[in-house]
Amino acid sequence: MGIFSDYLLVSDFDLTITDQEDRVPPANLQAVADFVAQGGAFTVATGRSVPMALSRLRDFPRTAPLITFNGAVCSEPTTGECLWSEPLPADYVDLFRPYQSQDGPYCLELQALEGHYVFHHDDHREQYLLRHQVPVLRAPWDQVPGPVYKLSLYTPGKRLFATAYGSETALYFERLAREFRTLGSGRYDAINSRPGIVEVQSAACSKGKSARRLASLLGRRVLVCVGDSMNDLSMLEEADLGFCTGDCDPSLPRPGLRQTVPCGEGALAGVIEQLMAETR
Repeated sequence: MGIFSDYLLVSDFDLTITDQEDRVPPANLQAVADFVAQGGAFTVATGRSVPMALSRLRDFPRTAPLITFNGAVCSEPTTGECLWSEPLPADYVDLFRPYQSQDGPYCLELQALEGHYVFHHDDHREQYLLRHQVPVLRAPWDQVPGPVYKLSLYTPGKRLFATAYGSETALYFERLAREFRTLGSGRYDAINSRPGIVEVQSAACSKGKSARRLASLLGRRVLVCVGDSMNDLSMLEEADLGFCTGDCDPSLPRPGLRQTVPCGEGALAGVIEQLMAETR
């Protein structure tokens, strides 16, 4: 029995485990190994779809099932086992049809286990998906085979990852998120995972709900979570110990949440170092 035998540590991936250049600081890998050696269970909760997550996480060290689609799916992709899933309600086809058919300052995707269905032309995004081994799929809006786990609207082209917090574009996507949360009598949630993106999923799921459910399933009494963006807020608030990265979304910090170092300095390692210091 190690000092972390009661712990489940759940981390966001992009800009939490990875740095601003999309690299994993070596300190994070060593810290995870040390945590697991002391009996801790570790996994990742990401907004990425399963196919996009596998492009980076197939060989990343985990000891617990993977949470994807912002909590809509919990699975073990290496074996194909799905522990639970929560697709979009079926009426998304009618409720979101106007956003698919009109010309706005965004592109739209429907994300499923088999790949991403695209409905607006964006060469840069399609190349990005293909680099990440994500099948780019096309189908008429009302003929996409189910289930669909996430609807994503994003600013097209290279601006997607260059949009600044508080910019005019970011404020536009924040307004879209508020608008979407009123649809479907509260059965949908909408989150700005980055300044130029709004992601829509069933309100029945979140990173926080899936993280706590997984901790219960594994018999882990202490849930520790770390993240950098608003799609991480649910799990940071659900956690017994929640940590923001030192360079997180400025609107993410809340009373009661702790802070670790910026992602480029090994944010995950910083969390584990704090846990080590407090349990000695």
